Amino acid sequence: MNEPGNPAMYVYGRLAALGLCLQAYGFTVEHVAGGLVVRNPSAPRRRFDQPVVGDTIRCLPRADDGGRYWFFTSWRQPIAEAERVADAWAVIGGYLGTPR
Repeated sequence: MNEPGNPAMYVYGRLAALGLCLQAYGFTVEHVAGGLVVRNPSAPRRRFDQPVVGDTIRCLPRADDGGRYWFFTSWRQPIAEAERVADAWAVIGGYLGTPR
């Protein structure tokens, strides 16, 4: 869908769908303004003050794809087109690890 009727509702819906998928696979998910904080609760600790590996996922139009909405990492790397929730889950699981 290139031009959602209500962009804010479209983004919310896509993030909610991704969040449900990620929760089903054991990730913890928190909806925050403009994004979705996703954490792998079983990832090994990186430092004592950083017990959980996570990322804030955003859903934004991608200029080089005709304005279609995509999921992006917090460092602005594209993950997958917003309509492709399963693809996004696979990529996120790849870099955050799969919860046990």
